[in-house]
Amino acid sequence: MPYEITNSNRGPSIVRGVSAGSYTVSLNDLRTNPTNEVVTGASIKRITWSTNGSIDIVRNGVPILALHGAGDMRFDEYGHSIANNSNQSIVATITTGGSFVMEVSKTATYNVAPDTGQTI
Repeated sequence: MPYEITNSNRGPSIVRGVSAGSYTVSLNDLRTNPTNEVVTGASIKRITWSTNGSIDIVRNGVPILALHGAGDMRFDEYGHSIANNSNQSIVATITTGGSFVMEVSKTATYNVAPDTGQTI
């Protein structure tokens, strides 16, 4: 059950899962630098999926999304995100087969000064 997480410094993360199985994404998996970034929450901004079964998204045992067929939800276009139990891991389970791509915004603190693009 392959999956991939692409993280952005001070920006969202992209999570991709392919094939039947369960994918657990902890908040620590969303860090770009384990020393300088502490992720304390994550919210689902967008999700695109295709499945011939179902895809369930759960956080801390609470069902968040139940997806069937194919589709695209862009919560950020409505000024919204799925933030239930945002301080818990995201568990995505693909039953039968399919794939998903999810954009996740992060709440984080940083142990370094922000990059202003200026050299002093």
